Amino acid sequence: MLLPQGIEKHRNLSTSFTRFDQLLQQQAESRFSGYIKLTFWEYEGVLVMDMGRMIEAYSEEDGARLTNDKAVVRLMEKAEEKDGTIEVFALNSEVALALAYGIQAQQYKDEQELGNYTLGQIFDMLERESVTGYVDMKFSGAKGQGTVFYLEGIPAEAVIVSNSGKLASGDTVFQKFQSIGEMIQPGVNVFRTKNPTPLVEEDVFLIPWQHQNYLAFWKELIDYLSALVNDQFRKNRFQGIFSKVSAELADYYPFLSPQSGVVKLDDETFFVRRLLHNATFIQGMVIAINRVLKSIPMWRARRINLNKISEDVLQLANRYEIELSQLDPQKLVGQVFRGIKV
Repeated sequence: MLLPQGIEKHRNLSTSFTRFDQLLQQQAESRFSGYIKLTFWEYEGVLVMDMGRMIEAYSEEDGARLTNDKAVVRLMEKAEEKDGTIEVFALNSEVALALAYGIQAQQYKDEQELGNYTLGQIFDMLERESVTGYVDMKFSGAKGQGTVFYLEGIPAEAVIVSNSGKLASGDTVFQKFQSIGEMIQPGVNVFRTKNPTPLVEEDVFLIPWQHQNYLAFWKELIDYLSALVNDQFRKNRFQGIFSKVSAELADYYPFLSPQSGVVKLDDETFFVRRLLHNATFIQGMVIAINRVLKSIPMWRARRINLNKISEDVLQLANRYEIELSQLDPQKLVGQVFRGIKV
């Protein structure tokens, strides 16, 4: 699959000098449609956006390919390394969506099945079957290769690259494919997305520059639990215990590392430096807080009124308008106090 040519917005930005999270925030605020490409030696990642929202991604390295939320997380991690290259290309919304759905596609028909069909007949078949996905073509000689992206049987974008690396895209390229197909039979593979589903970023990720209410909820929740722990010990112990526990969990939840993690917690602040996978964030925080609470001697922990805590946390979540798709406050309380007899 060739990437659409698009309109070049940034080229050859270095990860050594460019904050990827800031770049992503700028694209979100400008309601950008297109893709951001991240390249290292033997690594390529592409993040597709539509109207400022992340809708799909892929990440390829060492022969492994990730897509969807896992690809976004890996791409964000990789972007913090030095000596990578970032490129940004704008697309219209329809082409961005076609690219996103193309990333989700699986092989539908191969060269052997399509060997007796002309290129025009293949295009007609995709239209009749309302295919969403893409067609990959390899032309003999020095004519290079091409890709046509489809949305419900309608060609959304066509891309061609010559053997010399020259790239072109647009309606004229699709027309060229049709005319070439009358004279030459390229090698053709069709990839189809049966149930195209864009990534819903607000349900999947903790995005610091968008989820201020969500972060404010976590800050107040931590302050609430910190006061609970400190009251049990009769002195300020929460922060010290949390730092120790976070260091112990850092191998499994690197974002908690007191030295290099992207989550920073002290007596005054709670700060998340870059995008995180929300379910993983919640899981790591729950385990850390649970271990802190388990450090309270049992006879003191029995003074805790779990019903009141549940009511308080629910009120807190309602005040910050936390969606259940982000976090279930009642479930959170149950997980945080799991294994603690109160």
